[in-house]
Amino acid sequence: MLSSTELSKLNEVNYREDRLEVVNHFYEDLCDKKVVDGYIYSLSRYGKIFASAAGGRFSYEEEITQKMKTDTIFRVASITKLFTATAIWQLADDGKIFMGQPVSSILPEFDADPFKPITIAHLLTHTSGIAPDPGTISDTYYKSAWWYIFESELGKENWIKAGLSKGIHFPVGTQWMYSSFGYAILGAIIEKITGVFAEKYIMDHIVKPLGMKDTFFDIPAEKAGRIAIRSERAKEYLQKLQNGEITDAGHRSEEEINVPETGGGLYSTVADLQKFGIMLLNQGEYEGGHILSRMAVQRMTKRFNSEKIPNYAWGDAGADRPYGLGPDLRYNVSTSYSEGTFFHEGAGACALFVDPVEKLIAVWYLPFHKGVWDGRAVFGTHNVIWSGLE
Repeated sequence: MLSSTELSKLNEVNYREDRLEVVNHFYEDLCDKKVVDGYIYSLSRYGKIFASAAGGRFSYEEEITQKMKTDTIFRVASITKLFTATAIWQLADDGKIFMGQPVSSILPEFDADPFKPITIAHLLTHTSGIAPDPGTISDTYYKSAWWYIFESELGKENWIKAGLSKGIHFPVGTQWMYSSFGYAILGAIIEKITGVFAEKYIMDHIVKPLGMKDTFFDIPAEKAGRIAIRSERAKEYLQKLQNGEITDAGHRSEEEINVPETGGGLYSTVADLQKFGIMLLNQGEYEGGHILSRMAVQRMTKRFNSEKIPNYAWGDAGADRPYGLGPDLRYNVSTSYSEGTFFHEGAGACALFVDPVEKLIAVWYLPFHKGVWDGRAVFGTHNVIWSGLE
Protein backbone atom coordinates (compact mmCIF):
# COMPACT_ATOMS: atom_id res chain seq x y z
CA MET A 1 0.00 0.00 0.00
CA LEU A 2 1.41 3.37 -1.03
CA SER A 3 1.63 6.21 1.47
CA SER A 4 -0.21 9.49 0.91
CA THR A 5 3.12 11.13 -0.02
CA GLU A 6 3.82 8.47 -2.63
CA LEU A 7 0.31 8.79 -4.05
CA SER A 8 0.73 12.57 -4.25
CA LYS A 9 3.93 12.12 -6.27
CA LEU A 10 2.17 9.80 -8.70
CA ASN A 11 -0.65 12.30 -9.18
CA GLU A 12 1.83 15.11 -9.86
CA VAL A 13 3.44 13.19 -12.69
CA ASN A 14 0.31 11.48 -14.05
CA TYR A 15 1.40 7.92 -13.36
CA ARG A 16 -1.07 5.19 -12.44
CA GLU A 17 -0.85 3.67 -8.97
CA ASP A 18 -2.00 0.23 -10.12
CA ARG A 19 0.73 0.07 -12.79
CA LEU A 20 3.45 0.96 -10.30
CA GLU A 21 2.36 -2.08 -8.31
CA VAL A 22 2.70 -4.10 -11.53
CA VAL A 23 6.26 -2.81 -11.96
CA ASN A 24 7.22 -4.03 -8.49
CA HIS A 25 5.50 -7.40 -8.98
CA PHE A 26 7.23 -7.78 -12.35
CA TYR A 27 10.68 -7.38 -10.81
CA GLU A 28 9.90 -9.67 -7.89
CA ASP A 29 8.72 -12.28 -10.37
CA LEU A 30 12.00 -12.00 -12.32
CA CYS A 31 13.87 -12.69 -9.07
CA ASP A 32 11.61 -15.63 -8.16
CA LYS A 33 12.12 -17.17 -11.61
CA LYS A 34 15.89 -16.61 -11.35
CA VAL A 35 16.00 -14.47 -14.45
CA VAL A 36 17.81 -11.84 -12.36
CA ASP A 37 19.46 -11.95 -8.95
CA GLY A 38 18.06 -8.60 -7.86
CA TYR A 39 16.76 -5.26 -9.06
CA ILE A 40 16.97 -1.53 -8.50
CA TYR A 41 15.02 1.08 -10.42
CA SER A 42 14.22 4.78 -10.36
CA LEU A 43 11.58 6.66 -12.34
CA SER A 44 11.17 10.39 -12.87
CA ARG A 45 8.80 12.50 -14.93
CA TYR A 46 8.92 16.24 -15.56
CA GLY A 47 12.20 16.21 -13.61
CA LYS A 48 10.57 14.76 -10.45
CA ILE A 49 11.56 11.33 -9.11
CA PHE A 50 8.32 9.57 -8.22
CA ALA A 51 9.31 5.94 -7.74
CA SER A 52 12.38 4.08 -6.53
CA ALA A 53 12.65 0.54 -5.23
CA ALA A 54 15.03 -2.39 -4.86
CA GLY A 55 14.87 -6.08 -4.06
CA GLY A 56 16.57 -9.41 -4.51
CA ARG A 57 20.13 -10.34 -3.63
CA PHE A 58 23.08 -7.96 -3.35
CA SER A 59 25.45 -10.70 -4.53
CA TYR A 60 25.57 -13.32 -7.27
CA GLU A 61 26.01 -15.94 -4.50
CA GLU A 62 22.71 -17.67 -3.86
CA GLU A 63 23.48 -18.35 -0.19
CA ILE A 64 23.99 -14.64 0.53
CA THR A 65 20.95 -13.05 2.18
CA GLN A 66 22.06 -9.40 1.96
CA LYS A 67 19.45 -7.48 -0.02
CA MET A 68 19.82 -4.99 -2.83
CA LYS A 69 19.08 -1.39 -1.77
CA THR A 70 18.12 1.70 -3.72
CA ASP A 71 21.54 3.23 -2.94
CA THR A 72 23.52 0.13 -3.96
CA ILE A 73 26.40 1.07 -6.25
CA PHE A 74 26.99 -0.94 -9.42
CA ARG A 75 29.26 -0.83 -12.43
CA VAL A 76 27.27 0.92 -15.14
CA ALA A 77 29.42 -0.65 -17.89
CA SER A 78 28.62 0.86 -21.28
CA ILE A 79 26.38 3.59 -19.87
CA THR A 80 29.82 5.15 -19.33
CA LYS A 81 29.81 5.84 -23.08
CA LEU A 82 27.08 8.47 -22.60
CA PHE A 83 29.40 10.34 -20.23
CA THR A 84 32.25 10.06 -22.71
CA ALA A 85 30.03 11.37 -25.51
CA THR A 86 28.96 14.26 -23.27
CA ALA A 87 32.62 15.12 -22.61
CA ILE A 88 33.31 15.09 -26.36
CA TRP A 89 30.36 17.42 -26.95
CA GLN A 90 31.60 19.74 -24.21
CA LEU A 91 34.89 20.06 -26.10
CA ALA A 92 32.89 20.76 -29.27
CA ASP A 93 30.90 23.43 -27.41
CA ASP A 94 34.24 25.06 -26.56
CA GLY A 95 35.38 24.96 -30.18
CA LYS A 96 38.25 22.57 -29.48
CA ILE A 97 37.02 19.78 -31.77
CA PHE A 98 34.24 19.14 -34.28
CA MET A 99 32.35 15.98 -35.11
CA GLY A 100 33.52 15.66 -38.71
CA GLN A 101 37.14 16.15 -37.69
CA PRO A 102 39.51 13.37 -38.77
CA VAL A 103 40.90 11.52 -35.77
CA SER A 104 44.28 11.63 -37.54
CA SER A 105 44.43 15.39 -36.91
CA ILE A 106 44.55 14.62 -33.17
CA LEU A 107 46.10 11.16 -32.84
CA PRO A 108 49.03 10.43 -35.18
CA GLU A 109 48.36 6.68 -35.07
CA PHE A 110 45.34 7.29 -37.32
CA ASP A 111 47.41 9.12 -39.94
CA ALA A 112 47.85 5.90 -41.92
CA ASP A 113 45.76 3.77 -44.24
CA PRO A 114 43.03 2.59 -43.83
CA PHE A 115 42.32 4.79 -40.79
CA LYS A 116 42.62 8.28 -42.30
CA PRO A 117 38.89 8.67 -43.18
CA ILE A 118 37.76 7.95 -39.59
CA THR A 119 36.21 10.96 -37.86
CA ILE A 120 35.13 11.64 -34.29
CA ALA A 121 31.54 11.08 -35.43
CA HIS A 122 32.41 7.59 -36.68
CA LEU A 123 33.78 6.68 -33.24
CA LEU A 124 30.72 8.08 -31.45
CA THR A 125 28.34 6.12 -33.69
CA HIS A 126 30.22 2.78 -33.91
CA THR A 127 30.62 3.14 -37.68
CA SER A 128 34.42 3.47 -37.88
CA GLY A 129 35.02 -0.19 -38.73
CA ILE A 130 37.69 -0.64 -36.06
CA ALA A 131 37.83 -3.54 -33.59
CA PRO A 132 34.29 -4.69 -32.74
CA ASP A 133 33.67 -6.06 -29.26
CA PRO A 134 34.19 -9.79 -28.61
CA GLY A 135 31.03 -11.72 -29.48
CA THR A 136 29.62 -9.16 -31.91
CA ILE A 137 30.71 -11.11 -34.98
CA SER A 138 30.70 -14.82 -35.81
CA ASP A 139 34.42 -15.54 -35.97
CA THR A 140 35.72 -18.46 -33.92
CA TYR A 141 39.31 -17.21 -34.09
CA TYR A 142 38.62 -13.50 -33.67
CA LYS A 143 40.98 -11.61 -31.36
CA SER A 144 39.67 -8.32 -30.03
CA ALA A 145 41.56 -5.06 -29.70
CA TRP A 146 42.07 -5.87 -26.03
CA TRP A 147 44.04 -9.02 -26.90
CA TYR A 148 46.40 -7.01 -29.09
CA ILE A 149 46.71 -4.31 -26.43
CA PHE A 150 47.33 -6.48 -23.38
CA GLU A 151 48.85 -9.64 -24.84
CA SER A 152 51.19 -8.35 -27.55
CA GLU A 153 54.53 -6.59 -27.14
CA LEU A 154 53.25 -3.69 -29.24
CA GLY A 155 50.63 -2.98 -26.59
CA LYS A 156 53.33 -2.07 -24.08
CA GLU A 157 54.85 0.42 -26.52
CA ASN A 158 51.70 2.00 -27.99
CA TRP A 159 48.25 0.70 -27.05
CA ILE A 160 46.52 2.63 -29.84
CA LYS A 161 48.72 1.10 -32.54
CA ALA A 162 48.24 -2.32 -30.96
CA GLY A 163 44.45 -2.00 -31.00
CA LEU A 164 44.51 -0.86 -34.63
CA SER A 165 46.88 -3.59 -35.75
CA LYS A 166 44.14 -5.82 -37.19
CA GLY A 167 42.92 -3.06 -39.50
CA ILE A 168 39.27 -2.29 -40.11
CA HIS A 169 36.41 -4.75 -40.56
CA PHE A 170 34.41 -2.82 -43.17
CA PRO A 171 34.79 0.43 -45.14
CA VAL A 172 34.50 3.45 -42.85
CA GLY A 173 30.93 4.65 -42.36
CA THR A 174 29.20 1.78 -44.16
CA GLN A 175 28.05 -0.36 -41.23
CA TRP A 176 27.18 -0.22 -37.55
CA MET A 177 29.36 -2.48 -35.39
CA TYR A 178 29.66 -1.99 -31.64
CA SER A 179 33.20 -0.98 -30.61
CA SER A 180 34.17 -0.19 -27.02
CA PHE A 181 37.71 0.23 -28.31
CA GLY A 182 36.40 3.19 -30.32
CA TYR A 183 35.26 4.80 -27.07
CA ALA A 184 38.69 4.20 -25.54
CA ILE A 185 40.02 6.16 -28.52
CA LEU A 186 37.57 8.94 -27.67
CA GLY A 187 39.10 8.91 -24.20
CA ALA A 188 42.54 9.33 -25.79
CA ILE A 189 41.17 12.31 -27.75
CA ILE A 190 39.88 13.90 -24.55
CA GLU A 191 43.30 13.42 -22.94
CA LYS A 192 45.14 14.84 -25.97
CA ILE A 193 42.94 17.94 -26.14
CA THR A 194 42.69 18.69 -22.41
CA GLY A 195 46.02 17.44 -21.11
CA VAL A 196 44.42 15.40 -18.32
CA PHE A 197 43.25 11.79 -18.08
CA ALA A 198 39.80 11.39 -19.60
CA GLU A 199 38.42 9.90 -16.38
CA LYS A 200 39.49 12.98 -14.43
CA TYR A 201 37.99 15.27 -17.05
CA ILE A 202 34.64 13.44 -16.86
CA MET A 203 34.66 13.57 -13.06
CA ASP A 204 35.54 17.28 -12.94
CA HIS A 205 33.29 18.51 -15.74
CA ILE A 206 30.25 16.22 -15.55
CA VAL A 207 30.04 14.07 -12.41
CA LYS A 208 30.97 16.67 -9.77
CA PRO A 209 28.97 19.58 -11.25
CA LEU A 210 25.89 17.34 -11.24
CA GLY A 211 26.41 16.42 -7.57
CA MET A 212 26.76 12.72 -8.39
CA LYS A 213 28.40 11.78 -5.08
CA ASP A 214 28.23 8.01 -5.59
CA THR A 215 29.70 8.02 -9.11
CA PHE A 216 33.37 7.31 -9.80
CA PHE A 217 35.96 5.42 -11.83
CA ASP A 218 38.36 4.79 -8.94
CA ILE A 219 36.56 3.00 -6.10
CA PRO A 220 36.88 4.78 -2.73
CA ALA A 221 37.63 2.25 0.02
CA GLU A 222 34.76 3.58 2.14
CA LYS A 223 32.24 2.84 -0.65
CA ALA A 224 33.54 -0.58 -1.72
CA GLY A 225 31.09 -2.32 0.64
CA ARG A 226 28.13 -0.78 -1.20
CA ILE A 227 29.07 -2.17 -4.63
CA ALA A 228 26.97 -5.09 -5.86
CA ILE A 229 29.06 -8.24 -6.14
CA ARG A 230 28.95 -10.04 -9.48
CA SER A 231 31.87 -12.48 -9.30
CA GLU A 232 34.29 -14.15 -6.90
CA ARG A 233 37.13 -12.09 -8.32
CA ALA A 234 35.21 -8.85 -7.72
CA LYS A 235 34.32 -9.98 -4.20
CA GLU A 236 37.97 -10.57 -3.31
CA TYR A 237 39.05 -7.28 -4.88
CA LEU A 238 36.38 -5.26 -3.03
CA GLN A 239 37.30 -6.93 0.27
CA LYS A 240 40.95 -5.96 -0.22
CA LEU A 241 39.87 -2.38 -0.86
CA GLN A 242 37.79 -2.31 2.31
CA ASN A 243 40.65 -3.80 4.33
CA GLY A 244 43.10 -1.22 3.06
CA GLU A 245 45.30 -3.82 1.36
CA ILE A 246 45.12 -2.03 -2.00
CA THR A 247 43.87 1.25 -3.50
CA ASP A 248 41.90 1.34 -6.72
CA ALA A 249 43.45 4.67 -7.74
CA GLY A 250 46.80 2.93 -8.16
CA HIS A 251 45.77 1.53 -11.54
CA ARG A 252 47.35 4.51 -13.35
CA SER A 253 50.94 3.52 -12.58
CA GLU A 254 53.70 4.10 -15.13
CA GLU A 255 54.21 0.35 -15.50
CA GLU A 256 50.67 -0.30 -16.66
CA ILE A 257 49.12 0.16 -20.09
CA ASN A 258 46.99 3.23 -19.51
CA VAL A 259 43.94 2.63 -21.68
CA PRO A 260 41.14 5.10 -20.81
CA GLU A 261 38.16 3.45 -19.11
CA THR A 262 35.79 5.60 -21.16
CA GLY A 263 34.02 2.63 -22.71
CA GLY A 264 32.73 1.05 -19.51
CA GLY A 265 34.62 1.81 -16.29
CA LEU A 266 32.18 4.00 -14.37
CA TYR A 267 30.32 3.07 -11.14
CA SER A 268 27.12 4.79 -10.06
CA THR A 269 23.65 4.49 -8.50
CA VAL A 270 20.18 4.86 -9.97
CA ALA A 271 19.74 8.16 -8.10
CA ASP A 272 22.95 9.61 -9.54
CA LEU A 273 22.10 8.44 -13.05
CA GLN A 274 18.76 10.22 -12.71
CA LYS A 275 20.65 13.51 -12.29
CA PHE A 276 22.56 12.87 -15.49
CA GLY A 277 19.35 11.89 -17.31
CA ILE A 278 17.45 14.93 -16.06
CA MET A 279 20.30 17.13 -17.32
CA LEU A 280 19.93 15.64 -20.81
CA LEU A 281 16.13 15.92 -20.69
CA ASN A 282 16.55 19.59 -19.70
CA GLN A 283 18.69 20.26 -22.76
CA GLY A 284 21.99 20.33 -20.88
CA GLU A 285 20.87 22.20 -17.76
CA TYR A 286 20.66 20.90 -14.19
CA GLU A 287 19.58 22.99 -11.20
CA GLY A 288 20.60 26.24 -12.82
CA GLY A 289 23.97 25.03 -14.10
CA HIS A 290 24.86 24.12 -17.66
CA ILE A 291 26.72 20.94 -18.57
CA LEU A 292 26.03 21.09 -22.31
CA SER A 293 24.55 23.55 -24.74
CA ARG A 294 20.97 23.01 -25.86
CA MET A 295 22.14 22.60 -29.44
CA ALA A 296 24.70 19.95 -28.47
CA VAL A 297 22.04 17.86 -26.71
CA GLN A 298 19.68 18.18 -29.66
CA ARG A 299 22.35 17.12 -32.13
CA MET A 300 23.77 14.22 -30.13
CA THR A 301 20.33 12.72 -29.47
CA LYS A 302 19.15 12.74 -33.09
CA ARG A 303 19.98 10.17 -35.76
CA PHE A 304 23.47 10.94 -37.07
CA ASN A 305 22.73 9.84 -40.63
CA SER A 306 19.52 10.21 -42.58
CA GLU A 307 20.35 7.09 -44.60
CA LYS A 308 19.83 3.61 -43.23
CA ILE A 309 22.92 2.02 -41.69
CA PRO A 310 23.10 -1.80 -41.70
CA ASN A 311 23.90 -3.68 -38.51
CA TYR A 312 25.51 -7.12 -38.57
CA ALA A 313 26.44 -7.22 -34.87
CA TRP A 314 25.07 -10.11 -32.82
CA GLY A 315 23.55 -11.74 -35.89
CA ASP A 316 21.30 -8.83 -36.81
CA ALA A 317 21.65 -9.65 -40.53
CA GLY A 318 21.93 -6.11 -41.86
CA ALA A 319 18.88 -4.53 -40.24
CA ASP A 320 18.90 -0.72 -39.99
CA ARG A 321 20.41 0.57 -36.73
CA PRO A 322 19.29 4.10 -35.75
CA TYR A 323 21.99 5.76 -33.65
CA GLY A 324 22.80 9.20 -32.32
CA LEU A 325 26.16 10.88 -31.83
CA GLY A 326 26.51 9.08 -28.51
CA PRO A 327 23.15 7.53 -27.52
CA ASP A 328 21.28 4.53 -28.88
CA LEU A 329 18.00 5.31 -30.70
CA ARG A 330 16.60 1.83 -31.36
CA TYR A 331 12.86 1.79 -31.90
CA ASN A 332 11.18 -1.39 -33.10
CA VAL A 333 8.36 -3.87 -32.58
CA SER A 334 9.64 -4.85 -29.11
CA THR A 335 9.93 -1.34 -27.68
CA SER A 336 7.20 0.49 -25.78
CA TYR A 337 8.74 3.94 -25.35
CA SER A 338 8.16 6.95 -27.61
CA GLU A 339 9.95 7.32 -30.90
CA GLY A 340 12.84 9.70 -30.26
CA THR A 341 13.73 8.12 -26.92
CA PHE A 342 17.50 7.99 -26.44
CA PHE A 343 19.36 5.70 -24.10
CA HIS A 344 22.27 3.42 -23.36
CA GLU A 345 22.43 -0.01 -21.78
CA GLY A 346 25.28 -1.49 -19.81
CA ALA A 347 26.02 -5.18 -20.43
CA GLY A 348 22.27 -5.58 -20.89
CA ALA A 349 21.88 -5.55 -17.12
CA CYS A 350 21.50 -1.81 -16.49
CA ALA A 351 20.11 1.08 -18.49
CA LEU A 352 19.36 4.78 -18.63
CA PHE A 353 16.40 5.75 -20.86
CA VAL A 354 15.25 9.31 -21.59
CA ASP A 355 11.86 9.70 -23.29
CA PRO A 356 11.64 13.38 -24.33
CA VAL A 357 8.05 13.03 -25.55
CA GLU A 358 6.68 11.77 -22.23
CA LYS A 359 9.37 13.58 -20.14
CA LEU A 360 10.09 10.24 -18.50
CA ILE A 361 13.47 8.96 -17.32
CA ALA A 362 13.85 5.32 -16.35
CA VAL A 363 17.00 3.91 -14.76
CA TRP A 364 17.42 0.29 -13.71
CA TYR A 365 19.92 -2.34 -12.66
CA LEU A 366 19.00 -5.99 -13.26
CA PRO A 367 21.99 -8.32 -12.78
CA PHE A 368 21.19 -11.43 -14.79
CA HIS A 369 21.27 -14.75 -12.96
CA LYS A 370 24.62 -16.42 -13.74
CA GLY A 371 25.19 -13.70 -16.33
CA VAL A 372 22.67 -15.13 -18.81
CA TRP A 373 20.96 -12.38 -20.83
CA ASP A 374 17.16 -12.65 -20.94
CA GLY A 375 14.92 -10.48 -23.10
CA ARG A 376 12.08 -10.72 -20.59
CA ALA A 377 14.00 -8.44 -18.28
CA VAL A 378 14.92 -5.90 -20.97
CA PHE A 379 11.77 -5.62 -23.06
CA GLY A 380 9.44 -6.48 -20.20
CA THR A 381 10.85 -3.50 -18.33
CA HIS A 382 9.93 -1.18 -21.21
CA ASN A 383 6.40 -2.56 -21.29
CA VAL A 384 5.56 -2.36 -17.60
CA ILE A 385 7.15 1.04 -16.91
CA TRP A 386 5.69 2.87 -19.89
CA SER A 387 2.25 1.25 -19.33
CA GLY A 388 1.70 3.45 -16.29
CA LEU A 389 1.76 6.76 -18.15
CA GLU A 390 -1.47 8.75 -18.25
